[in-house]
Amino acid sequence: MSTQLQESQDKSAATSRPFTEHPVVARPTAWLRAHSMSSAIRMGLIGSVVLTLCSYTVGATRERGGIIQALGLDWLTFGHMAGIFSVVLWVGIALLVLSWTIVGGLVLRGGRSLPQRAIAAWVGPMVLAAPLMSRDIYSYLMQGALAKEGLDAYRVGAAANPGPMLYEVSADWRNTTTPYGPGHLWLGKGVTTITGDNVTAGIFVFKFLTLVAFVALIWVVRRLAAELGSDPDLAVWLGVANPLVIVHLIGGLHTESMMMALVMLGILASLRLRPVAGLLLGSVLIAAGVALKATAAIALPFLIWIAVARIAGPAPRGWFKETAARFVTLLWTGISSVAVVVAVMFAITWASGQTWGWIAEMSGNSKVINPLAAPTMLASTLEPFISRINDDIGFNVLIGIFRPISMVIMLIGLVVVWWLFRHDVRRALLGATLAYAVTCVFNSVVLPWYYVAPLVIVGVCIRDRRAVFIVAWLSAVLCFMFDGGGNNRLYVLWWVIAIGVVMWFALRATLGFAPGMPEEQAEPWPKAAKSEPSPAPGGEPREPSARAAHQPADQAGSRPR
Repeated sequence: MSTQLQESQDKSAATSRPFTEHPVVARPTAWLRAHSMSSAIRMGLIGSVVLTLCSYTVGATRERGGIIQALGLDWLTFGHMAGIFSVVLWVGIALLVLSWTIVGGLVLRGGRSLPQRAIAAWVGPMVLAAPLMSRDIYSYLMQGALAKEGLDAYRVGAAANPGPMLYEVSADWRNTTTPYGPGHLWLGKGVTTITGDNVTAGIFVFKFLTLVAFVALIWVVRRLAAELGSDPDLAVWLGVANPLVIVHLIGGLHTESMMMALVMLGILASLRLRPVAGLLLGSVLIAAGVALKATAAIALPFLIWIAVARIAGPAPRGWFKETAARFVTLLWTGISSVAVVVAVMFAITWASGQTWGWIAEMSGNSKVINPLAAPTMLASTLEPFISRINDDIGFNVLIGIFRPISMVIMLIGLVVVWWLFRHDVRRALLGATLAYAVTCVFNSVVLPWYYVAPLVIVGVCIRDRRAVFIVAWLSAVLCFMFDGGGNNRLYVLWWVIAIGVVMWFALRATLGFAPGMPEEQAEPWPKAAKSEPSPAPGGEPREPSARAAHQPADQAGSRPR
């Protein structure tokens, strides 16, 4: 009894000590824990406003026309003023990221709900921002204009349709065909039909569509997390209200927002409806995502595993064991799902007036070089040494070797992940997350907004605190790796190391935890502690009743109350 009393007193003393004395808090980061929820949200609001203002001076600014030139303030976009605003932009990013980490700490350590006003503060000002960290939106508009004029964007580039939009497309892409699906061109055609050659109007129509998709992601991620017994606030904070997602979707206006909204709605449908109806509707929604961008298809094999688990039960224990019932179910659900996707793609291709040329053009952006992609990083690392031995083996030769090898590794990785994460619904979703992560490492080209795909799923299915910390840390670091115009700083080694160290200690302080920390020093996360862990790889999943396996998730009792 006295021992229990002493332990209780020790815990009370540990939790009541001043935040600056807590063992997880380094003195330089102690001030982060002094913030209340309101002050943290104000910090994020200021950061978002700063980013919005800087987007018009050092963002992906217009070459001709635009708001800044109309106001006669184009002198702010070059020379010393551009240098000053570049520094201010980094300050804005820092404020936004630190706000996110502080709010996350209050939610996880304090067991508080994620306030909607926090998300509104981070996102709201950026609704008015010019394009940030990418000029892709100008290509989207140009490709829509090509479709509107009856030109085949899978055969000709932007240069085939001279006009105001052509000036805004990056020179590298003016003769490049589009790698996107017919739905993307159909969408762009609709936008440019409404806005004509008005680039600013086209940007804000896309901004509205992106915002709708962002809200849809919040809605669906919350419900998916509830379905699986995860914490909805953690899922939204880590996966959707993540500054990497906000900056590159709301600021950068990439179609990943709409693509992943459709994918996640498809996954939710597969859980909420009866198994067969959920599989079919989920396949329709994922097919619509594929029509925007082909990478939506990565989720489809895991949607099929979800249907198999709900119809025939979870997989038996062991990596390579399967039941006859699950195998038969896999065959007919797989054939049905693929047939639905093909039918929907045919329908969208026909309705949009486009062709299947996008299949052959998916490698059209292979000219992009940055070390986020494993083959590029490997080529960049080895080239200085190998070229000293043989001058004929330069960077281009190495990347020409490593890219095909990396693509083979990626395909093998996708198959392995698909097979190993088949056991039940939660592991299928974790598999989808890892499959997208595999593409973000081994693909020939990787850009920061590609990480949106694994991020929006990961918060739904992970519960391990180390994994949460690492995902949050990588997200925070990547926020600082591209400037307002989209140029990367990944080759500036001191910058990458400094940002990595600073963000590690900032998250360590705000979350009260870091990998490798002694458990007695780590602070508890009350809300996360309420979750039940998923079975270990190859472990015995919980067996649903035969009746539950054939019912919708809400009737089968799989939805946590």
